[in-house]
Amino acid sequence: MSSARKLRLKLEVATPLHVWDGEPRVWGIDLVPIGNEACLLNLEKADVSKLGTIPTSVEGFERSARRWVETGTVGCSKRIPTRAVLRSGEEVKLLPPQLVPASTLKGYIRTALLHKLIVEVASSQGAQAAAALLANRVNLRADPKRMGAALELELLARPRLPKQGGYADSLQQLVVAEPRVVRASSSLSRASVVDLGGSVVAEFALEVLEPGSALEYELTVLAPPPASSIRVAGDSVQILGQVLQLYASLTPQLVLDALAEFGRALLEHELDKVKRFSKALAEKGFDLTAYAEVLERLVSDRCLPARLGFATGHVAKTVAVALQKFAPNLYRDLSQAMTAHAGRLWDGTTLKLVNFGGRWFGLGWVKLCAE
Repeated sequence: MSSARKLRLKLEVATPLHVWDGEPRVWGIDLVPIGNEACLLNLEKADVSKLGTIPTSVEGFERSARRWVETGTVGCSKRIPTRAVLRSGEEVKLLPPQLVPASTLKGYIRTALLHKLIVEVASSQGAQAAAALLANRVNLRADPKRMGAALELELLARPRLPKQGGYADSLQQLVVAEPRVVRASSSLSRASVVDLGGSVVAEFALEVLEPGSALEYELTVLAPPPASSIRVAGDSVQILGQVLQLYASLTPQLVLDALAEFGRALLEHELDKVKRFSKALAEKGFDLTAYAEVLERLVSDRCLPARLGFATGHVAKTVAVALQKFAPNLYRDLSQAMTAHAGRLWDGTTLKLVNFGGRWFGLGWVKLCAE
C-alpha cells in the first residue's frame, strides 16, 4: 500500500482576496505614496545619519519619507499599486509572502469536512439526528473559539492510546505544502462593510490579491500505518483500531467531495443574499451586477467554488449553513451569544465589498481546480 496519496489543487482568484500577514502598518509611516504605488519603507537598511531630523507628526514623516525614497536614501522593501485614496495614520493590512498560506487552505478544508459530515448524519440518520448532534456538541457558554470543540472531537477525532493521551485528529494525516505562485498581482484597495440598507458601517485598507492570480498547492494524505506494525493488547486493541479507521477515512476524494459540497452551499447562500438586496444597495451606489455575474459563473464552472481569507463572514469560516438548515433555533441562540461577545451584530445583515476597477465585489471567492 502507498504511504501517501497526492492531490494537486490550482487556486484561481475570482474576486479580490486578502489574507492578513498579522503586522499592522500605518499609512504615512510604514507605507508612503510614490506616484501610483505604495512604498513599504525599508528603514532597517537605511543610513540613519542621512535622514536628518525625524518629524514627529504623521504628515511630516510622510513628506520626509517620500523625499528619502525619491533621493534614494531609503529603499522600498515592496511596492504595491494603489486603487484607493488612503488617509494619513490609517491602518493598512498587507498580504503575507505566501499570499494565501497553506494554513488558510487547510483551515478551510477542515470546515468543509465538518459541514460534509454533519450533512451525512442528516442523510443517513435524518435531520433530527443532525439537529441533536449540533445541540449536544455546540456549547454556547464556552469561549467563542471553543464553542464547537466537542463537535470537532465527535466528527474528526478519536481518543489516543492511554499512554499517549489526548486525541488523534484525522487532519493530522493531511499535509498541505506552501503554494507555488503561477501568476499574481496585488493592489491596495479599500473594503467596505455595508449593511443591507446601503450604509457603510466600517472600512478597511488592505492589499488584495487580484482576480486572475493563481497558486498551486500539493496536498498529501498520509496513509495510516498497518495495525500489525503496532504492538498493543487488551482494551488498547479497540482504541488503536478506531484511530486507524479514523485515519483511513480521510482520502483525497473525501477532501474534494467536502470542498464541492461546502463551496456550493456557500455560493448558494451568497447568491441568495445578493439577489435579495442588490436593488436596495444599487440605490445607494453599490451596484452588485458584476459580483452576481462572477458568482453565477462559479456555479457553472467545472472547478470547485471556495471562499477564503479576511472579511468573508462567519458563514465561510464556520458550519453556520448547516446550523441554519438543521438547527435554526440553535443558530439563533448562537447569533445572540456572538453578538453579545463581539459587541456588534453577528448575523447576515452586512456585505463586505471592495471596489475593484469601478465595480463592487465580495471578497475572497476563488475556484479550486484538481489537477
